[in-house]
Amino acid sequence: MSDSFLRAYSELTDFISANPEIEIGESVTSIPGEVRPGFYDRFNAARKAFLEEKFPEFVSKSRRLQQEYCKAGNEAAGLLSMEDTPEVNRIRRYLRDPEESLARELFDPLFDLLKKRKSLGSFEETALARITEVFPAVYRGGYEKWAILSLANLLDADKALRVPVRELQAADRAKSSAFAPTEEVPSPMESTSFFFSQPHKSIFAVPDFILHSTGLNRFIGIRSEFKEGIYNALNASSDREWYTFGVDHLILLASGLTLLYVSERPERISLIADVKKFCRPDLLLWCVDTQAISRNEALGKMELADSLFRPAGGSFLAAGDLWPDTGDPAGSNDRNERAEEMPSRIRILNVGFDRLQLIPVVEALRDTKGSAITA
Repeated sequence: MSDSFLRAYSELTDFISANPEIEIGESVTSIPGEVRPGFYDRFNAARKAFLEEKFPEFVSKSRRLQQEYCKAGNEAAGLLSMEDTPEVNRIRRYLRDPEESLARELFDPLFDLLKKRKSLGSFEETALARITEVFPAVYRGGYEKWAILSLANLLDADKALRVPVRELQAADRAKSSAFAPTEEVPSPMESTSFFFSQPHKSIFAVPDFILHSTGLNRFIGIRSEFKEGIYNALNASSDREWYTFGVDHLILLASGLTLLYVSERPERISLIADVKKFCRPDLLLWCVDTQAISRNEALGKMELADSLFRPAGGSFLAAGDLWPDTGDPAGSNDRNERAEEMPSRIRILNVGFDRLQLIPVVEALRDTKGSAITA
């Protein structure tokens, strides 16, 4: 156990001893209001000390990501203002305050230590396991949100639209797909206010936002954090190609695929999915943390996604950093890999935080003329 954490923990236990009105035991937790601020100042300092001692790289990477995300968000602010949904979104919370977000994972273990349910050793074991499990998911998700905003900033958009889909209400009855109600998908409307993440109870899966790109002279729909719809759509576009859901589709979507759609008319890409069917994407983008997944594993998963979804313009892997050098030629980080070394429909982009490395995605959106697009 680190000296920094032990000092911070000692200050916390000394504070408890100096304030006997605080009761923390196996079956009681009582922290009177007058001492609560002092208690939580020390409690939070202990959690922060543990993070900084045990996970300095996670803390450093998180701070950099937060800075870059805020920078991209500020640039897009005139067009896209991201708002919270009623549900707590852990990626949103992470991007707002990475250290506090990660420290939340230590809340219960630290109280268990104070209550003597855990020893220092078992506390450390639990805390290490929790942060190691949570960090890759929130970092990858946060990096995806940075990439989406950065891509939006490259599109030279002059307006943004949202699809005002409603949420399932208390009086509504959620039913199986065989008996799901039918309802019209609302028309896209111009807006500057968009959800950071689509509400879980939305009756349809719709784009996070639709942008009109003056450079491409097309509308671009982008959807992250996919979740299927609850109702049947009455007016799904007949100009698009639709798939039925399979378990493999949902597993891949849950891994964090970003779906991109192109059309000359926004209403054609206003629906991503309802309860039964899914709109074939024009491009797939998957943002990955190279410290959490190997290049070969990422490429294998992308090949599977490309074969299942058959995006008209192909698929892109956006790497947050260079992959660690394993000595395996298949793990090459060369930006200029020869075409024959890669599946023809998949491109790996070593993006980091250089948004210009996303230009090939913009070019693919410009050039895509697959069966999913009708002029």
